[in-house]
Amino acid sequence: MPPIRAAAAAAAAVLTAALAGCGGDAEDDAGTDADESWTAALHVTAPWAGDHPDGHGTADLTSADGTSLQLAVGGLGEEVEYTAHVHEGTCDEDPPGGGHWLADPAGEDAPGNIIELVLTTSATGTGETTVSSDLTPDDRARSVVVHAPDAVVEAENLDSDRVLCGDLDAD
Repeated sequence: MPPIRAAAAAAAAVLTAALAGCGGDAEDDAGTDADESWTAALHVTAPWAGDHPDGHGTADLTSADGTSLQLAVGGLGEEVEYTAHVHEGTCDEDPPGGGHWLADPAGEDAPGNIIELVLTTSATGTGETTVSSDLTPDDRARSVVVHAPDAVVEAENLDSDRVLCGDLDAD
């Protein structure tokens, strides 16, 4: 084989081997690819429609070496501290959003294994915040749910703390 052909064949073999190593394995496929993003339009849930008929929001979730979740809400209670989480179900489930998305599905439903943020609304019932997390959502992350504090749920005599829910759509 001429030297140029041999060098080309060797280069092709090295390139093929390198690309084969990029195929990943089951462990690599558990998370998301780099630089993914999702958005959700949040709508008031049925139990809260009477108290917050204009409740709404947006959630922007981006994933690249960790996660950023930006949440903006309006039409909610004045100066209330809400908690939001990424959930594994869709908003048409009962309860809306299903359970919390867990980075380790066999792990505990607790900080360090969930993506959550706290947001306090203004005197006009609006609020905005962003949280960063080392956790990277996978295809089980389906929605974002905003929860009211127990004291507000009890004061409103409601049976659900899920005020807003929005299904995540890939950008």
